[in-house]
Amino acid sequence: MAKAVAGNWTLDRSENYDDFLKAAGMNSIKRAMAVKLGGSLSIENVGGKLKVKSVNGPKTKEREMPIGADFDDEGPGGGSARGRWVEEGDTMVGTFKTEKGKTFVMKREIVGGQLVQTMDFDGVVCKRYFNKK
Repeated sequence: MAKAVAGNWTLDRSENYDDFLKAAGMNSIKRAMAVKLGGSLSIENVGGKLKVKSVNGPKTKEREMPIGADFDDEGPGGGSARGRWVEEGDTMVGTFKTEKGKTFVMKREIVGGQLVQTMDFDGVVCKRYFNKK
């Protein structure tokens, strides 16, 4: 459930992040910054919604997203996306369709005490590993 992934997290490492961002349409300068700069997540379950604050270098995003209901959001690399977050056991799964018809799936789960965020953009998969603060 959402409680399993709740907490404050600091990025430990990423796998295939640059390729993921490239597939999502992010330009090379922004990709280089995103890959080089560390990040953090703060996740709360507030009344059936996920409240997520993500910090990646100088960029901070705060969102409240309903669990189990469709909503509009920003897709990876910019542009709009529509989808929903659902709970699958202790894993949170977000499935979205971008304005260009591409599929984006994000899974957040606890593995070995770390928050593992697996992201798939139209078949290009990356993983980001976070340690609890």
